[in-house]
Amino acid sequence: MKKVFSFLLIALLLVSIFSVYSWWQCRREKRKMQIQIYNEFEVSRWELEYMGETFQHLLQKNASQDVLLLYLEKYQHHVLVVKNVFGILGSYNEEEKFRKLHVAMMNLFDVLNSMSDNPESLRENLQSNLEALREFDKLFKELSQYQKPNDIPDKLAESFLEVSEDLIKSER
Repeated sequence: MKKVFSFLLIALLLVSIFSVYSWWQCRREKRKMQIQIYNEFEVSRWELEYMGETFQHLLQKNASQDVLLLYLEKYQHHVLVVKNVFGILGSYNEEEKFRKLHVAMMNLFDVLNSMSDNPESLRENLQSNLEALREFDKLFKELSQYQKPNDIPDKLAESFLEVSEDLIKSER
């Protein structure tokens, strides 16, 4: 009886060790996948680091409406990519900072979309929102310093959300 009990105890111990190891492997793979997803949008992040600066330059050089629309569509695409990445990270991680970043990108996308829907006042809209767009430049530059999504500080996510909410308010 003692041998059977000892055998069962050893078997249970081995099964629990295997289970803990499998759980640990899954967590490691999940983190690795999140980092890969986050790094996939590096190009969009880099492009968005100069969005406000680019629009400022284009406005100073009196660029045509078509050129402004072309750049606006380009930045809309990059914001959409970043929004989707933070949406995916938020659904896997459930950290509040990813939700805030996702909402901030939705707000920014909505503003850019609103501008493109109203091309006759595009130049004026860009000019009036240039300060906020330049603020996004700084925030994206800071975001690019973090190679892992979990390293992004909550304060940075909050800053993105605040600037995007200010931008939404100024559009109304």
